Amino acid sequence: MGTLKPGSSILRGRYVLDSAHSAPPGNNGPSQSPWQGMSGAALFADEYLIGVVCGDPVQWGHARVEAVPVSALVADRKFNRAVRDVAGVEPELMEIVRPTPQAGFPLTTSGELYWRPVSEAEPISFGIHRAQESPGYSQIVEYVPRAIDAQLDEHLERAVEAGGMILLTGDSAAGKSRALFESMGRNFGDWEVCNPDPDADLSSLLSAGGGARRVVWLDDLHEYLHSEGLTPSLLDGLVSRQVVVLATLRTEFYEHYMGEKGVPSITSGAGPRLPSAPGRMIRRANHIALERIWTDSERQSASLCEDPRLSEALKSDRAYGLAEYLAAGPQVLKSWRSAYRVKGNPRGAALVSAAIDLARTGVDSSLPPEAVERLHAYYLDQEGGPALRPEGLDEAWNWAAKVVLGVTSPLVPSKGGTWKPFDYLVSDVARRSHPSDLPDQVWEEALRVVDDSRRALVATVARAAGRLGAAKDVLRPLAEVDDPDGLVNLGALLASENDHEGASTYFHRASDLGDSTGTHNMGSLCFAKGDLDGARDWYTLAIERGELQSIGALGLVSEKQGDQDQAVELWKRGTAAGDPGSALHYSDWLTTKWQSDEATEALRVAADGALPIAALSYAGVLLRKKDHKTANAYVSKAYDAAIRQGHLGDPNGYLMAGVTAYSFGNVQMGQEWWNRARDKGVELTWLVLEAPDDFPGLRHLAISQDTLDKLGDEETRLLMQILWAGDCLDCGYPLKEAVPALYVDDHYTWADARLFHFGLCRYPRWNDSALTTYAKDSGISWKSFSGGVPAGEQIVPALIVNPSLEMAHLILDDQGWTATGTYGPRSTMSSGLDLRPLWAGLPPKKSDSLAWAFIGDDEVAVAALHEIWSAPASKEVIALVKRYGGLLLIVTSALGPEGPVTMEGLVGVLESWDSMTRWVPLRT
Repeated sequence: MGTLKPGSSILRGRYVLDSAHSAPPGNNGPSQSPWQGMSGAALFADEYLIGVVCGDPVQWGHARVEAVPVSALVADRKFNRAVRDVAGVEPELMEIVRPTPQAGFPLTTSGELYWRPVSEAEPISFGIHRAQESPGYSQIVEYVPRAIDAQLDEHLERAVEAGGMILLTGDSAAGKSRALFESMGRNFGDWEVCNPDPDADLSSLLSAGGGARRVVWLDDLHEYLHSEGLTPSLLDGLVSRQVVVLATLRTEFYEHYMGEKGVPSITSGAGPRLPSAPGRMIRRANHIALERIWTDSERQSASLCEDPRLSEALKSDRAYGLAEYLAAGPQVLKSWRSAYRVKGNPRGAALVSAAIDLARTGVDSSLPPEAVERLHAYYLDQEGGPALRPEGLDEAWNWAAKVVLGVTSPLVPSKGGTWKPFDYLVSDVARRSHPSDLPDQVWEEALRVVDDSRRALVATVARAAGRLGAAKDVLRPLAEVDDPDGLVNLGALLASENDHEGASTYFHRASDLGDSTGTHNMGSLCFAKGDLDGARDWYTLAIERGELQSIGALGLVSEKQGDQDQAVELWKRGTAAGDPGSALHYSDWLTTKWQSDEATEALRVAADGALPIAALSYAGVLLRKKDHKTANAYVSKAYDAAIRQGHLGDPNGYLMAGVTAYSFGNVQMGQEWWNRARDKGVELTWLVLEAPDDFPGLRHLAISQDTLDKLGDEETRLLMQILWAGDCLDCGYPLKEAVPALYVDDHYTWADARLFHFGLCRYPRWNDSALTTYAKDSGISWKSFSGGVPAGEQIVPALIVNPSLEMAHLILDDQGWTATGTYGPRSTMSSGLDLRPLWAGLPPKKSDSLAWAFIGDDEVAVAALHEIWSAPASKEVIALVKRYGGLLLIVTSALGPEGPVTMEGLVGVLESWDSMTRWVPLRT
């Protein structure tokens, strides 16, 4: 038994039957089909023979079989003759028309909202891009399985019982709508679905009868986020009725909404925050991201399809995803870009450019033609103006509306005589540039055409673009009518400019209307000016109104008022409720109590809440657990979240973006982000020092300002010469090109200076507390080699060792702190092993049981105190050790981690100021 959908499931002249049952056990080996033997079986619909089974397409995991339609069989003379010879009559082809059954899933309406069976949903009406025309093939290509399918199915299966919202994000034409549509068909085939118009009043969804087994489809979610669209209260009502909301959203809009975190501060959770009813709904959704570039396995699946359009797409530039190519995205993009030329269509291209940038501001993507025409003159002038010999306006519109490859056009007609830019073009431009690149003319036109339902989004984009004036202008009409989102957004803008009095006016009005965000922000203003009692009252009221972030903020108030127990209890409560600010503070407190497992879980909650400092720290935890793949994902999350927060007005976001860039070795980008942070008034307590090109040791070092003050420039440079980028002394992974962080543990008269991954594992610090932490699974890296060193006219065997690439000692005396190697001059380890400076001459031969030498077939080793060092040795060196009855141990920081030591390198070691030595007798 199975399902066949005529019209939408014909593939190269064959029917495709989706089996309702699992495949039989395969007994024919992994390369053969479990359906073997089915070829030639009759395919019936009721009493009618409609086809003959002919194959099992392997890419569907044996969940489908193919059949030759009877129309193809009857057209074959040999088939007709064979039937006549056996049955005595020729087969007769009949056309059967069956009315749609009214029982089961009737088409129902509620106001302007229509419900229909998921099984009858047409892909094109659900936002799936058409493909170019190809004879014998549908405009919707056969679905190619995506790597994300299993994850989507898992989310939809869970939603069957509880309802909820599932959000799939990605670039335009990445395949979001198609992947989600196919998953809906697999999991909700016998449900009903509503695919409302973006401008419809969605409130009637709640009065459409029983909600069980119903799906609401919201393609391009940002079009529905207005007062009559999807609101938090409507989403709550749908979820309570077990309705499933399936939504897609382009990456740039997802980033704008998720960036609405707050103004200061990036770590405390006590700063003002934006209202973002859309942002809060998006955070509640089960979010899945789809990559635009297809994986090798996805391309392999596509190669098994016989559709010539897929074959052509596979030949295209791998810089594009297959779905993009099928939707004619790269082709339309190329046509638009190449139109800016003499004898091209420069005015038409300028119309498209104007529409793209205007849509990027967040205004309705259906744009009035007069707005596009007013704005296009700017783009035409930028590209050369009259020198391009631009065509007339009518001709320009005709070109911009001309369909490419039978799929779409650069500008697409929309309702009421408006025009939309092809969303692929908008997504491509957004991916390659930032809202701050949008010119003044675009913002002026956006303010002219924006409607009230999209003012909050336009203000968010304007904030990201650094256009605070435009953001305030677009919000004022909302604030004048006491719209809570407008009031809080406008107040947050004023707070970011330190106009706390003006911000207080708007926050207070929003709070009086019952808005929990306005209430929280009143507490934030009190906290900022030191009014802890006022902050406590406002945060308490905000919590009563359901504001999660206020829990962690109230914990900060309790801590400042000296009630640490209550602060911890609040942070624990906030962590359980999913508040990232609470989770970060709770994790820090648990760490001081050595409760590492619970601290890690709390840190994960904070990291998943897109707090950059938490995401970066959690990446370090994952490195310690040797889960480097997930760690890399959290580093990326930290970087993206930090940049978003910086663009939205929190300069500490730029600070953390710089830390993250330094942590993966991009020094130039780290400097650029930190310069932005300084320009925005952030006082940096860390520095990144750079050594000259020919300088041995570290190329870069992240150091705290107080450490630099204690050591001074000369000793700090000396310390950089002693240290090398080996392995992080916390997670144990190589530092490689990353800028390491210097962490100093002060033991009063001496100190350990160690290297860690910046941000992931430690931050630069001079730790003069009694608390010193060590990672149990990581160790000091050392480097060694063996050879002969000249002693007068003789060659003496030696083992040369750098005992600690990532660690050095600091010694305190009346003159201040002095840097030295762990076994260098004046170090405690050096005196304990009775080492002497190599420059003072060769040491006497002696045996004091502090160190012993050993030899093997091809190596030599020294056991000294609690260390054992070894190195490969030639037969000549081993023979010298035997002849002398021992060897020289030379301990130095001049030996780096790079490859084999040259003669020049050996001379450098012997001449180094901190090379120490002693004689080590051979133990047999």
